[in-house]
Amino acid sequence: DAGRETSSPGTELSENQAKKEKERLIKELQLITEERNDLRDRLRFLTERSMKNRPHFRPNPYYEDLERMEEAVMSILHNLEMENTEVHENNHKLKKEITFSR
Repeated sequence: DAGRETSSPGTELSENQAKKEKERLIKELQLITEERNDLRDRLRFLTERSMKNRPHFRPNPYYEDLERMEEAVMSILHNLEMENTEVHENNHKLKKEITFSR
């Protein structure tokens, strides 16, 4: 028993305070974690909802490729429309010349 130390009242109080502080911090951490998870869920909900409300949203992994292809096709279409307009105007001019020549 001579080598055995007994804890002093100050040490017990300090250990008790440390234990209470640890419990308080654990509860606080749990509340903060819960709040973070709730906010993350709300953000995910709002993000998904806004994605679905976009006019051209397609849940397709190849959507970007499709978008680039559409852009290329629309560019070709525009060029063809411009060429068609030019040909139509030239045709109209030629018809006027033929009519004037007669």
